[in-house]
Amino acid sequence: MNSNESSQGALSRRNVVTAALAPLIVPRHVLGGPGYQAPSDTLGIAAVGIGGMGRNYLDGCKAEKIVALCDLDHNYAAKVFDTYPGARRYHDYREMFDKEEKNFDALIIATPDQMHAILLMSAIRMKKHIYCAKPIAHSIGEVRKVREALLAAKGLVTKGSIQDSRTDYSRSSTEILNTGVLGPIREIHIWTFHPIYPAGLVRPTEAQAPPAGMDWDLWCGPAPYRPYHKTYHPANWRAWWDFGTADVGDMSCHTLHTYFEELKLHAPSSIYGYRSTRYEDIARQLPTPETEGQANMVFWEYPARGGMPPLKMHFYDGGMKPFRPAELDRNIPMPREGVLFIGDNGKLITSYYGGNPFAPFGRPPAANAPHALPGGLLLPESKFKDFPQPPKTLARCEKPDHYTEWTRSCKQGTPTMLPIDFACQLTEVALLGTLALRTERILEWDTKSMRVTNDPEADKFVFPPYRTGWKL
Repeated sequence: MNSNESSQGALSRRNVVTAALAPLIVPRHVLGGPGYQAPSDTLGIAAVGIGGMGRNYLDGCKAEKIVALCDLDHNYAAKVFDTYPGARRYHDYREMFDKEEKNFDALIIATPDQMHAILLMSAIRMKKHIYCAKPIAHSIGEVRKVREALLAAKGLVTKGSIQDSRTDYSRSSTEILNTGVLGPIREIHIWTFHPIYPAGLVRPTEAQAPPAGMDWDLWCGPAPYRPYHKTYHPANWRAWWDFGTADVGDMSCHTLHTYFEELKLHAPSSIYGYRSTRYEDIARQLPTPETEGQANMVFWEYPARGGMPPLKMHFYDGGMKPFRPAELDRNIPMPREGVLFIGDNGKLITSYYGGNPFAPFGRPPAANAPHALPGGLLLPESKFKDFPQPPKTLARCEKPDHYTEWTRSCKQGTPTMLPIDFACQLTEVALLGTLALRTERILEWDTKSMRVTNDPEADKFVFPPYRTGWKL
């Protein structure tokens, strides 16, 4: 063996030994298998209000560590508690925050509307990331306070519960509108088959015992106290002005996100609404001043803004729909729910949540469905038969990624595609509709001063006082 061979052999042996002693670096997903998430990459989550929609929010975040769960009605939420046996259980959110503040990174809020702002402000003070049910708050004054606090906070990642926001079907409608093919838009008609809960109600006179272990006073929160009755809980609180914001407050955000910024819908000048009446016998009307009607209409009027002409936005629910466009084939029924945009050069019908109204949620159209673009049906069809769906220029977040986009953004420290400060703006316009329905008056609105300028009584509902013992 010559010296060169000896040297090369020694080097080779040394390399082998060095490699054997070196630390082995293996990707995390290899160690844990497909879908594995290292503990250091896992978000600690607490949630308040888990018996209703909260269970869906948690299911979307189940890859994370669910640290603590709070619900006033443990019977109603029993299945959800059992789904997360490692999570500590609470009745009172204040106790949970006191004991768990250092143990979680992010908070899910899924309570009735009257508690949203209280919980949001608590989360902001604790510097927690937030996922919150819409409407973001119960009153316009609360919305403004929450948004102001969020914009001042640093490092918080938030998202509103508008599950169809930024999806391909929603963006496809926005991209059609952005082409300007309709010309100046002067009317928007929005219709939904909701409400899907009892409405047009009178306050029950019978007092009932709340579910075992439930603190009903705490459930009422900052709203005026009233005795428990199953008419309110579980699940049927939304129609009541003291607790909910009616269908217009609940459902408007699910459509407004598609065109809110594009059509500059931040500041209507006047709003009015009507709700259906109820009769308990022939010619004997039963007033229902504390709830929305089973069917309701709301109208927002907008002045000229940013180069756009005046616009009127209409909302119909309870099975009511706008007029049929004359250009719509008479063999085609009006969709069960949807949005109609009327411009100087044409019309567009979309699904309520954006997209093809005859194939909602991005589903494949049925064999006998009318031909429409992914973003909607342009009318008249003869005029737009050669108009193509525009290119995909807007960022997307598909529905299966809605919750994981939030948790991923929390870890990365990046904004979500629908942060709560934007959802606050949608909510404010929706709550103006609630206010118009509640008062059934024409309201002149000054966005800058946050004031109803023509009706002092209605103005009191813009930021109503909390009952004693509660503050924002």
